[in-house]
Amino acid sequence: MARPPAYLFTGPEHLLVRRAADQLLDELREEAGGELDITEVRGSDLGEDNLPDLRTASLFAIPRAYVVRDAQLLPKVAARALQREVEGATAEATIVLLSSGTKPILGLAKAIKAAGGRIDTAPPKEWEDKAWRRLVIDEFRRHQRVPTDDAVDAVLDASGLTVNGIAEKVAQASAATEKGTTVSREDVEQVVVGHGSRGAFAVADAMCAREPAEALRLLRGCLEAGDHPVMVLGALTYKMRQLIAVAAGLDGKAVGLSLSRPQVARLQSARSRFGPGELTAAVQHLAACDLEIKSGDLDPALAVERAVLGVASTERLPVPDPDREILR
Repeated sequence: MARPPAYLFTGPEHLLVRRAADQLLDELREEAGGELDITEVRGSDLGEDNLPDLRTASLFAIPRAYVVRDAQLLPKVAARALQREVEGATAEATIVLLSSGTKPILGLAKAIKAAGGRIDTAPPKEWEDKAWRRLVIDEFRRHQRVPTDDAVDAVLDASGLTVNGIAEKVAQASAATEKGTTVSREDVEQVVVGHGSRGAFAVADAMCAREPAEALRLLRGCLEAGDHPVMVLGALTYKMRQLIAVAAGLDGKAVGLSLSRPQVARLQSARSRFGPGELTAAVQHLAACDLEIKSGDLDPALAVERAVLGVASTERLPVPDPDREILR
């Protein structure tokens, strides 16, 4: 079956549009035996005086592709010229357009659709968990890595349901691992900027699971491994912010948090372990720890340990009074 003379990739997420176009170019290159002459321009850079020569075959008989980024910015004269090439099937090169919308180039878009070359892209719906996970796996595959199920969870936990966020976290985790290797949850969480190390995440999970002995064991191992108490506190605080947002039924994005559906389900489970007033007390423990560290009134490691115990314990432990001098 003959390929269309032109393709139009469109959608609200530029990254998905680009990924789909790149896949087509890879297919064209493979069909051509590994060689493809690609010319790439921006739509707004084309005009009457610099339209591409699409009718002249390559000097060395190498198949050509002409890629136009931001095709929605094409001047009318350029859009009409490309439309004529599509309708007449006169181009020697495959025309590939990347666009965020079709209204400014409606005639050209209709011609490409009639030729069978329009491809619409869109991120998965919020409830399409499998599709989001597939998106993460595909991003890892682009970096020649294979993630574990837990690693996929970790990426979605860190990025939420954002395409660019997923690509960023996958790229960070891939940069920290070797090509062809399996990427674990620990690999992902070690490179989540600003949220502490895997040790801190483990402490936060045990703390919110109300397991004080396990939380303290993990905390001590985390500190012995060299994690700074301030970074650990940052991870604990971030986890508590997520927990409170879910408990209050807030949209994560509205309060600056990225929350995937699987993550929300886990946080709802953790929320059930806190009784009336206990989330407020937990925030007070973490706030007191922050003050103790910044003021120098207490050894940072001891301050974090006391805060973790205060939140994790099912007994109502007194919150330190910041106005009272701390006895050593």
